[in-house]
Amino acid sequence: MLNVVTADGHGAVRCTPPRQTPAAADVTAVMSPGGFTLGRAGLGEGDVYYRVGLGRLEWSEDPADLAEGPDGNLPTAASGGRLPEAGTLLALIHGLAPPPDATPLPGVRRLALGTTVHVGPEGVVVSRRRPTLPDGPADLLGAVADVLSAAPDDYAIAYGGGLSSAFLAVAALATGHRPRLLHADLGLPGHRPAPAAIPGLSVSHVPVDVFDLLDHHRAPLGGLLPVLPDVELPRRLAVALTAAAGRPLASAVLLEDLVGVKLSDVDRGPRDWRLLTCEPFHLSGVLPSLREAADLLEQGVVRSDGPGQGTPDDQQAPDGPPPPPLGRRDLPVLTQKGRVALQTVQQASLSVWKDHLDLLGPLLGRADAGLAERVPRGGLVLPALDPAVLGAVQALPPERRGRISRGLFRNNRPMAAAVARHRVRGLRLASSSFDLRLAAAAYLHSESAKIVIELERESALADMGLIDVDAVTGLLKRGPDCADHALPLLRLLWIDRWLKG
Repeated sequence: MLNVVTADGHGAVRCTPPRQTPAAADVTAVMSPGGFTLGRAGLGEGDVYYRVGLGRLEWSEDPADLAEGPDGNLPTAASGGRLPEAGTLLALIHGLAPPPDATPLPGVRRLALGTTVHVGPEGVVVSRRRPTLPDGPADLLGAVADVLSAAPDDYAIAYGGGLSSAFLAVAALATGHRPRLLHADLGLPGHRPAPAAIPGLSVSHVPVDVFDLLDHHRAPLGGLLPVLPDVELPRRLAVALTAAAGRPLASAVLLEDLVGVKLSDVDRGPRDWRLLTCEPFHLSGVLPSLREAADLLEQGVVRSDGPGQGTPDDQQAPDGPPPPPLGRRDLPVLTQKGRVALQTVQQASLSVWKDHLDLLGPLLGRADAGLAERVPRGGLVLPALDPAVLGAVQALPPERRGRISRGLFRNNRPMAAAVARHRVRGLRLASSSFDLRLAAAAYLHSESAKIVIELERESALADMGLIDVDAVTGLLKRGPDCADHALPLLRLLWIDRWLKG
């Protein structure tokens, strides 16, 4: 339903319909003597879109209400609807999320975390403010246990065998619960040891055909932007595990990301030489001294990005693309038009994201960005996004979350300590993103011959002049040699399918 709020020249504010209540969690719509206020102060499920004009606010939880499509439906790419910018599509291929408030609809914004839209006698004012988290003790285990205590009865836990899901299982035991642990057997190549046992809990294995989940012919269609396998694979896995359990599912996604700290955040102490014993923190080249290493670490960068000696200032063509962000590798299938579109949009997007993350701060910023990049919703119990859990993480000082010890940078210390106290051994060290990249490589290797035929026959991205089909098929024909580019290639196939509708 389209909600309209107007302010006339006499200071009166009117709402059509009169009662406007958003279903999206953590979004409020309040009418007061001072006017109408629409705001988002939390990471709850559901989105709200809005458009502002002179003394007028239009908002809805369905972007089709603001798209002015035929029959009230959202125009699709196949029906000639407005497409995202070419650079936005290519940024998605590289796993780069669009700005938090961006949509491809003219004048339409997504209500981002910390944003408030007020309609009053003075007109329409859009403002931003960092949401506040509840103050509480730095008891991460207790906060997660409290979330599970309030979860639906007889829930199950998605168990990958890593630190996050093991910590979630230990938190469940702390509440007196005995949930089933569901482990998705993806059938990926290579030796995969059994997930670590959790004393007191049993693990059920659920066979899953990961190739079916990644099939680009099943990529979701419609919507403002293409859905990527980064989010859709975890969502489909959650659906499969929930169906196997027959009960609600709790997931530990984002816990490690939020509790962890960077090496630059911890106190290195008087013995700075320990920095050289830790994991690499620069991408290439040799740093001449420990002092320079420490200086770069303080700046939050991985190497000096200044021009090389003897490099003329006018070496880059004026119409060429800006330099790519540090450490990023572009997929080597883009045309010159595609490279310019990608890098131009990416520079603008990085600026918006930086401003947004600076507003939210490190913790909420990391949660909001992670949510946009790879977190499925759909009724999952997600303790990491609970305000009390975020407040407990915020109360933990960096030195309690990570430190240098015996030549290693040991991160996520509260989680690791809780799991160790429960005598859990043999945790999996690979991340879920590793599984996704491995699954993408295996899928492309299995289906490469069919995919090459499809792309040589038709490609929407090639028709737009953004990719070189011969370069794409050449990568696919190289088999395992294209593993480094497997996930971007899979995203490319999903987006190409979305464009065809």
